[in-house]
Amino acid sequence: KIEAKGTANFPEIAGRKLYGDLTIILTVNHDGRILSSEVVQSSGNLALDRRALAIANASGPFGVFTPAMRSGADEIVMVSQFRFTKDDGLKTKLTQQ
Repeated sequence: KIEAKGTANFPEIAGRKLYGDLTIILTVNHDGRILSSEVVQSSGNLALDRRALAIANASGPFGVFTPAMRSGADEIVMVSQFRFTKDDGLKTKLTQQ
């Protein structure tokens, strides 16, 4: 969902595409809402970092937790590595904390 949103809304400023890698932490509630998002490893470009956060936040809400997921947690924290590439795509790698 995040990759589709990022590819469709590729970050740019003044008509120039922004490229780079960064890492964001997302906290998602059991109902799929994003509770918080934070850049923990910057791309070195503040404009790209801000746009990546906007993309991540606009990708929600996610699906509601299944009963099995809910029995283990009320929220999950995901680390997402964003890579905005010159082929105009966003590639992400998610890990759950």
